[in-house]
Amino acid sequence: MSLGQGALALKRIKLLTSPQSITFKSIVSQLTKGSITPIDMDDSRERSLGWCHPFNGEPDFSDSNDHIYGNTFVFGMRLDTKKIPGTLFRLQMKSALDSLGKRLSSAEGSDKRMSKKTRDATRDRIKLELLRRTLPSIRLVEIMWHMDSGEIWIASTSNAVVADFEALFTETFGIPFVQINAGTSLVDFDRIQMGQSASLQKLFDLAPVSLVRMAGPVAESQAATAEDLF
Repeated sequence: MSLGQGALALKRIKLLTSPQSITFKSIVSQLTKGSITPIDMDDSRERSLGWCHPFNGEPDFSDSNDHIYGNTFVFGMRLDTKKIPGTLFRLQMKSALDSLGKRLSSAEGSDKRMSKKTRDATRDRIKLELLRRTLPSIRLVEIMWHMDSGEIWIASTSNAVVADFEALFTETFGIPFVQINAGTSLVDFDRIQMGQSASLQKLFDLAPVSLVRMAGPVAESQAATAEDLF
């Protein structure tokens, strides 16, 4: 879902480096190098992952300046996949093997067990033909890079999407980072990066909330109502 439409679900990433050490020009340059190579209709590739334009999904960063909002730069991550339905593949494989087996038997005059090499070659050929006939599925995720704070927001909470982002980001930029969650949100990473002391004692002092049994007039009222029902 595009930014500004509906509820926004996201994952937050904190870069473990000074925001001032990364320029906008270098960000765009690295994104261009790691941009998506789209899977075409007759392509036999099953998967392609890369950076892209945040809204149309194209591997084009020529208008990146138009996607800066305050100190936040918006870009996209795109995943193209082709998946052959399992039932279709099995039916095609059975039909091909039956036909090939009959031809081999007819040519040699007797039944002969098909070799593993022949089966594997047939499987690869059928898979290649089916992939070339399969339409690719395209997933587009918007990314928000807050260049002043060194935070990156991923507009998705899917574990698969976050894993793809982390792998692609590491390959593209090589910058260490940490997810911001309940266990890391209170850690002052900026102080740590500057070599200043950052106490974690307040995290160790946390205690679980005590759940007490409801008492008083409300509980008595509910008890009386329950008795009336029986």
